[in-house]
Amino acid sequence: MTDPRLAPWRAQGGAVCDALGRPLVGLGLWVGRLTSWLGLAIILAVLTTVTLNALGINEIANWGSPDVLLFGTAITINSVTELQWHLFGILTLFGGTYALHSDTHVRVDLLYQRLSPRGRAVVDILGHLIMLIPFCLLIAWLSKHFVTMSYMSGEKSNYGGLVDRYLIKAMLPTGLVFLALGALGQIFENLACLFDPARTPERLKDHEIASLAGLADQQNAAQATTDATAPQNHADGSHDNAR
Repeated sequence: MTDPRLAPWRAQGGAVCDALGRPLVGLGLWVGRLTSWLGLAIILAVLTTVTLNALGINEIANWGSPDVLLFGTAITINSVTELQWHLFGILTLFGGTYALHSDTHVRVDLLYQRLSPRGRAVVDILGHLIMLIPFCLLIAWLSKHFVTMSYMSGEKSNYGGLVDRYLIKAMLPTGLVFLALGALGQIFENLACLFDPARTPERLKDHEIASLAGLADQQNAAQATTDATAPQNHADGSHDNAR
């Protein structure tokens, strides 16, 4: 049983952790929502590529100078094709922070959903501290070498595609840092749950609400089926009695 004298301290600890975690989680959600607009850009890039291929057009625009980031002095079908590849990678990478918070990422779940909210909070804290954050920071640190080399060498496409490839490669460490910050925000959020039992992490609330909503939909559908078949059964019984 929890000592009542510790209740104010636990509540204060939960409030502090919540205050530390909320901006980090909010940042991850904002980045994820902003990145989602890249889906529209990818669709437009694919449509442009298909249309220009069908028309046999290779060069869309050529302005000679000055150089424009990523495109240089011209936009060609090769640069648009490369752009859609890289945009998809950026969408997947930066969307990871949103998937992490909304709990929509792929997981192999054997025991997690059977645990209490506090048990899930402990699992999330340990998983983020031991695996996710170290992995993100390690890959981000290792990838900075490739970004630096790309910038120093002026790396660009060999087929008239995109230039300034260091900008594309810089998305890898940047996206992983955002993911690590989102995981850190979840750690504070889960610590707030452990400090103050009255709290529940927002994403767990959302998940439980969605589960309850799905269960309610199933119950409503079953009730509707029962109501629909009941008059028919009553009518069949009346017909048998009449005979």
